[in-house]
Amino acid sequence: MNSKLIITWLVLAPLAALHGAGDRSSLDAAEHQAKKPNILFLLADDWAWPHASCLGAPGIQTPTFDRLAREGVLFRNAHVAAPSCSPSRAAILTGQWHWRLEDAVNLNAFIPEKFAVYPDVLESAGYFIGLTGKGYGPGTNEGRSHNAAGPDFKTFDAFLAARPKGKPFCFWFGSHFPHRAYQKGSGVKHGIDPAKVVVPPYLPDNETVRSDICDYYDASQSFDHQCAEAIAALEKAGELENTLVVMTGDNGWPFPRCKATCYDTGTHQPMAVRWGARVKGGRSVEDFVSLADLAPTFLEAAGVPVPSAMTARSFLNVLLSDKSGQIDPTRDHVLTGMECHVRGGRSDGVQRGVGYPMRSIITAKFHYIRNFHPNRWPAGDPPLGSMPTFDEIARNTHVAYMDVDAGPTKAWLVTHPDDAAFHRAFGKRPSCELFDLRNDPFEMKNMAEDPVCAAIVKELDATLMAELKATGDPLVSQPSVLDPTPK
Repeated sequence: MNSKLIITWLVLAPLAALHGAGDRSSLDAAEHQAKKPNILFLLADDWAWPHASCLGAPGIQTPTFDRLAREGVLFRNAHVAAPSCSPSRAAILTGQWHWRLEDAVNLNAFIPEKFAVYPDVLESAGYFIGLTGKGYGPGTNEGRSHNAAGPDFKTFDAFLAARPKGKPFCFWFGSHFPHRAYQKGSGVKHGIDPAKVVVPPYLPDNETVRSDICDYYDASQSFDHQCAEAIAALEKAGELENTLVVMTGDNGWPFPRCKATCYDTGTHQPMAVRWGARVKGGRSVEDFVSLADLAPTFLEAAGVPVPSAMTARSFLNVLLSDKSGQIDPTRDHVLTGMECHVRGGRSDGVQRGVGYPMRSIITAKFHYIRNFHPNRWPAGDPPLGSMPTFDEIARNTHVAYMDVDAGPTKAWLVTHPDDAAFHRAFGKRPSCELFDLRNDPFEMKNMAEDPVCAAIVKELDATLMAELKATGDPLVSQPSVLDPTPK
């Protein structure tokens, strides 16, 4: 990849997106004016790739996601901008990298009013907008009259009943599943066989972890069931075929070395998109997309101009293609990044509450990660004083390694510090990490120091830093500038 070409593309791509990337993506304006599409966004909380039955994950059943993938397009390389709830959702709403969003760069913050969010843009264009469940958050909505994702409705049915007749709508369904905490043993109780689940090699394979995965699967299935109810409401209203439906998640699953990391397990998302006859179904797409790309995609599908501030770019041309595999050759990689998850969970000398800034670039062959403060503890500081008990760690995120949610798997690892999985999850990391995704899909072996990979590291680092600079990432010049402000 040539850095100069990348920068040129970053300047021109948003303009190209406004005019359409192909004959089919330049939608007829008169048709849009006559019947604009509805938009239904189904967002899970802490769901991750490949935890869906159509993706081959044994033990889990996700018939709604499977249906959307079968009747629409399955995106195999969809990644969140940031593997933490608030910054991920801020990027989705604004169509911008989270590092551009000032206070919204970290968890438990707010999106400054000056940053436009796609629901408000659509409302100004005549859409009826709304939200059920978790919208932007956790955090506040300073300067806004409602949540950045839309005004709150008790249910999707209530929203549909309130919609003015004939008005197009944009609705954000934010599930709280499969976020922790889980009822211990719920997965097995509801018929998930712990012997069938796959324990990835970065976690220990034991009864505690298998049962914990079953509980997560059970919660993920609850999300799928909620989505089935939303689809049924669309069908009952006669609106399914004119609705662009997206089903995905906001960050990785809540296990050690996953959520709040830039590893594949923290950023890679299942994503399926259905749009009636407008999108040819049964397709599997390899193009890399960021969930931040959803905002300009929704706007272009609605025939609404994309604000120039949106650094993400529409993938409507990919949706409207009739092909599978790699469709847009420029979508050969994606960026992700992370700042701080839990405030106060990490120190650096006398500094308290600092983050662990990371940036990464992912291609079909390699995943390259830059850790800007390798001296800091990536998952949060170890416990102070005496070691907490298993039950304390399983129930209270804040007793140790705060960037990992409390749960049985975390508790097992923290109480078994000699296990290799403990060091992978909680140990310090080098400044650079490189993984060969073809031979090491679980990212177990860092190749960054291998002389054979020196040229690859140099190329990926140059491309990454050029794109960060081009998109105004302040981390490029000041590695601590995005640390959260004390509260």
